[in-house]
Amino acid sequence: MEKKNQIPSLADLALQYGTIEKKQFDQLNQLYAQKQRDNNAVDMGQLMMGLKFATGYQIGLLKLIHEYLIIKKRGEAFGKIAIEKGFASQEDVDRALDHQKKEFKRAKIKKLIGDILVESRVITVKQKNYVLKEQVFVDTQAEKIFKEDALPPDTKAPMPPREVALTEYETQFLQVKALDQEFAASIVEKQLASEREVQIAKKVQEEAFEKESQIRILGDIMVDLSYITPDQKDQILKEQERIDALTSPAKNKNRLNISISSDHMEAVVTIKDDVENIQLSDLKNALESREIKYGIYPDAILQCNLDMGNTRFIAARQDFGLELVKQRKTTYSFNTQKLATEEKKKGATLAEQTLGTTSHLKKDLFGNHVEQSGGWDHSLRCGVGTRLSKDKTKAFAGKTGFPSLSVEHKLYIHPTINVLEDADLRYGPLEKYANLSVSGVLTGAYPVTAGNIKAREIRGADITAIGDVESQVGITDAVIVAQGDIRARYLHNCRIETFGNVYIENEMIDCEIYCSGKIDSGNCHIISTTLYGKKGVEIAGAGSGKTNACTIGAGSEHHILERIRQIDFEIQQVRLELDELQEKQDEQIFFSKKAFQKMIDLKIFHDRAKKKKEKLTTDFKKKKNSYKKNKLKNIVKLIHNFEKRKASSLSALKELNGIKKKYDAESARLKKRIEKLKPKIKRDTRDFQIDIITFFEWARKQENICQIKISNLAFQGTMLRGIFSSVTLDENKTDITAFEKQISENSFQLTVQKN
Repeated sequence: MEKKNQIPSLADLALQYGTIEKKQFDQLNQLYAQKQRDNNAVDMGQLMMGLKFATGYQIGLLKLIHEYLIIKKRGEAFGKIAIEKGFASQEDVDRALDHQKKEFKRAKIKKLIGDILVESRVITVKQKNYVLKEQVFVDTQAEKIFKEDALPPDTKAPMPPREVALTEYETQFLQVKALDQEFAASIVEKQLASEREVQIAKKVQEEAFEKESQIRILGDIMVDLSYITPDQKDQILKEQERIDALTSPAKNKNRLNISISSDHMEAVVTIKDDVENIQLSDLKNALESREIKYGIYPDAILQCNLDMGNTRFIAARQDFGLELVKQRKTTYSFNTQKLATEEKKKGATLAEQTLGTTSHLKKDLFGNHVEQSGGWDHSLRCGVGTRLSKDKTKAFAGKTGFPSLSVEHKLYIHPTINVLEDADLRYGPLEKYANLSVSGVLTGAYPVTAGNIKAREIRGADITAIGDVESQVGITDAVIVAQGDIRARYLHNCRIETFGNVYIENEMIDCEIYCSGKIDSGNCHIISTTLYGKKGVEIAGAGSGKTNACTIGAGSEHHILERIRQIDFEIQQVRLELDELQEKQDEQIFFSKKAFQKMIDLKIFHDRAKKKKEKLTTDFKKKKNSYKKNKLKNIVKLIHNFEKRKASSLSALKELNGIKKKYDAESARLKKRIEKLKPKIKRDTRDFQIDIITFFEWARKQENICQIKISNLAFQGTMLRGIFSSVTLDENKTDITAFEKQISENSFQLTVQKN
């Protein structure tokens, strides 16, 4: 008699997923039935391992699938009752079942349908509990299924199609866990670490997989936790014959590691191989294998990370910031596209937002709908000269000046300062974020932070500008980070990063230019210069016969990634003090553990000396009349030596205990300093991280124009670069245009043609 809706047993699943063959399946069921008849209960998984039909990690995976099928069956019954009671629709239940399946496929998390429906606000907790009470019969059946690993072949229903497709990544995870069981047993057996330390490391391993979808071997974790040394780890891995597989480039297929944040909103790529060996297709395949479908950054950003040799970078991110800004309907009292031309008085309202909803429904990296509340970080962010109202709905001018909204969504006020001479050491430092108009030369006497800057000439200056930077003559030996346009007659030995366009009339020599606008300098000749313009490059000529060749890139994201690199450096500087304190604390903890280990060794030594002394004393008392005088003297001498050893070990123990207490006290003191420092660093780094998110979101919306136009002579050796391809001129060329075209799915070519 056939049982309908019967969940496959572990043996069924082993056959279904190719773990065992049909003959092995029959043999397994016969042996299992025989043991049942003999009242010799045995676990089906252990039986398969005993017959060497499957390995530990294969059994672990099959059991996970088995439990998932049971929970799925429970979920279907739950959904049926919920629909009958009018608590949910069929679509709601189907969506929850699909979410349950995706979660299991992604990270082997077995979420219950009731919990999913409550989280998605389809039903209430009270309704969920009511349905669960109605489900008693189904739960009873499910409990029976848990207890019965297999049934006789004639009583089982036909096997359903595979519910879960196993990826190579999932198989690798269970294989690592199975091998790590042996690793853990060996560690404990050799007394290199305690059972408790092994369990802590295993918990870290499981959390890394569950929260970040990372596969980490137990040995690496135990080394990071200072439970064992790298040499001890390698020794055991060699015994397991795992060391070659982990270190050999030919065998290590996992050249890319993708870490996923606990909220499933961000994916970070770490490249283990040489970056030059990684192609964009490799990166996209790795993201696809992890089933990441949403929030992936444009190909231009991913390719540019590879071109710049970045070994760790964000490849995908889903963010709520811009959606929350739209929901709050922020209105500004000025044109936000550039610095305002109308002055605002102190106290004037610059922006106002409607609160509306404080959360937004959006998909995470895997396509699951999630609801997340947002703060005020992405909307009214106040920079210098502005302030926020107490209810955080309005922003006001803190002084009189011209307002602006920066790319990172910060409000500024720029008062006007006219300098009727050179702005140098004699003049003194300039007011921050003012609109500067310098009649003479702006020098590098002090760093300059401003709105718009106009000067007759700029020399050796370090400039950060929210608006435009303009020189009537030229700019020399300067570093400029701007958000507006750059205008000058010439640039000599400068580095410029800007979100705007670059207009240079005559020449650029020994410069680096990164811009997210267009390098629109049709009459300018460049020498020994590197140019990257996201929206294209137009110049008169490039190179000379006696200088280093020029590099000209169009359409790429070098400017954004250079800005991100600088922000990452600033974050490191902010964290520097905290990291140093953390390093010192780790050092104190390490020395404390080392002292404690020595104390354990001394205690063992002391106990052994005590036992030896007691044994010798007993023997001496029992046999002192039968031993010769010389032998008795030797025994007495040995007893005395062991007594001295006991005394010296006790003295050393006391000394070590004092040393350990000093290390512990210093560690506790450092911990207090760290805890006190953390909140400020968290605020500062959070602000930088919001800037990074906003820059990337801005870059997504800007068009990439891969076109380079050179109207006059481009010398041999000039490198022309697009987003995905490049070409180096093998001869002098005149009046050319270069553009990138796609020749196949994963292949691009930079074409150079004469105008």
